[in-house]
Amino acid sequence: MKLSVWSSVLLLCCLLANIGVRSQCTHSIAPDQTDINGAGIAAGDTICLLAGSKNYLHISHLVGSAAKPIVIINRGGAVKIETNHFFGIKFSHCQHVKLLGNGNMGNEYGIQVLKVENGAGISVDEMSKEIEIAHVEVAHTKVGGIYAKTDPDCTFAATREKFTLTGLTIHHCYIHDIGDEGMYIGSSKYTGQHLTDCDTIVLPHLIHNVRIHDNIVERTGWDGIQVSSSPVDCYIYNNIIHHDSYRETPNQMSGILIGGGSDCDCYNNQIVDGKGDGIDVFGYGEMKFYNNLIIRAGASYQPNVNTAYRHGIFVGNAPDSAAARIKIMHNTIISPKSTGVRFFNTNTSNNLFFNNIISNPGSYGTMGNNAYLNTDGSNATINGKQNIFTEHPEVIGFVNAGNDEYDLLPGSRAVNAGFNAGLNNVGFDLLDRHRPHNGASDIGAYECQAVDAELQETETQNIANLHPNPSNGKFWLNIVMQSSGRFTIRVFNPKGMEVAPLLYLDYVSGINSFEMNFTGLEKGIYFLMIQSENKTIRTKFIFD
Repeated sequence: MKLSVWSSVLLLCCLLANIGVRSQCTHSIAPDQTDINGAGIAAGDTICLLAGSKNYLHISHLVGSAAKPIVIINRGGAVKIETNHFFGIKFSHCQHVKLLGNGNMGNEYGIQVLKVENGAGISVDEMSKEIEIAHVEVAHTKVGGIYAKTDPDCTFAATREKFTLTGLTIHHCYIHDIGDEGMYIGSSKYTGQHLTDCDTIVLPHLIHNVRIHDNIVERTGWDGIQVSSSPVDCYIYNNIIHHDSYRETPNQMSGILIGGGSDCDCYNNQIVDGKGDGIDVFGYGEMKFYNNLIIRAGASYQPNVNTAYRHGIFVGNAPDSAAARIKIMHNTIISPKSTGVRFFNTNTSNNLFFNNIISNPGSYGTMGNNAYLNTDGSNATINGKQNIFTEHPEVIGFVNAGNDEYDLLPGSRAVNAGFNAGLNNVGFDLLDRHRPHNGASDIGAYECQAVDAELQETETQNIANLHPNPSNGKFWLNIVMQSSGRFTIRVFNPKGMEVAPLLYLDYVSGINSFEMNFTGLEKGIYFLMIQSENKTIRTKFIFD
């Protein structure tokens, strides 16, 4: 059984909070103590950070096991770190350690790194692995929020053939007001790193078994979440990212970046109002991107410069030109600065592009339909089916597009209209609700859960109709309703452009008949969108 996002979050918070409250402190760390080393600490121990202000925290040589991890948790209230040091919290030579900030009920983020004047918030460094970080707040850092990598040096201990960072989980953290990346996971120098001290090029280590989920990331100078050199078991999901890339640094501008050497699935993320691309893809292998909601990607980046491109999703070449197969399915992309999806990778084949909604791309005026899915310069094969492209989100049938609510109304043109992708079907939506619901899958990130009884009557009993149809522009609209209220009626052409003034019509319970006159339109096919407080009906008429 799959829980909703909020049910899952609530259940996990309660379970972890209760575990934290019941666990006994094997060791207690006073606020003025800044170092924890492995002396006297065994697998399965619980280290309690006592509430208060702390300058920084260096955690070194803690070695737990998979069955008995070492847990570091706050106790008695929040632990707050504000420092002019070059890190807030650092892991060195640690294995199987959990840093949990939910040691007390009422503290969602009980470990708080609130300011780091000269460095990063948290660093998983010096060959540490099997690390979990949860319920931690990181803010106001000079560089990254959370780093997880060991840079190789002339000892060559952390090169690719000698070390792999395995088992990194970061979840339910709040990361905001960050100088560089919100998260910098794995080395971005996948194809080689030059060590000046010994004048040689080495390959930095890989990172396996990555889970980054249910985090909130806001106001990052560079990318919101960047993952590189992660080729095995990598998943990025359920994250909310707002206002990434405020420093407008070239090549460092995205909500989520899948870097070289990575094969990651990226799903159920919400990326809103960043200056960068929503998602950048430079990985390899078979990667899936689905159920992501991307709103206004890059729209505030040099808004009057048409050549300063930004995209909902950008798919580029891997740095080593490795082959890839990209599956982009059930995403909702609204008002990107330039294009919805820019597919530039020349080393892919058999890519899938199913059941996506892309609306109002900024380059539509100059690029036309190419602004929805742009493959210029790529020889990639893309199998595309059942995508909705329109300049106007209001014609799709969202709950409230003006308020950025892109769940679907029962009468939406996206409901039950998705392509059956077989083995590539997505069995849940952005809110972890079952997909399909009440019929075929819906197009976009959301799967409408409502059952519109009136609309079902309309479809099965033909009680809402236009006649005559085709007509000379004058016709009657007949609708049977179960209550009284007011309709709004809008008229769109096949390109999604609204072509007539908004109409308001009052209706009563029972049969309603309205005389319509659209003789001022050009001859052709048009669509009516009829909306009441809790119902949307779409139908078409032909002006002949």
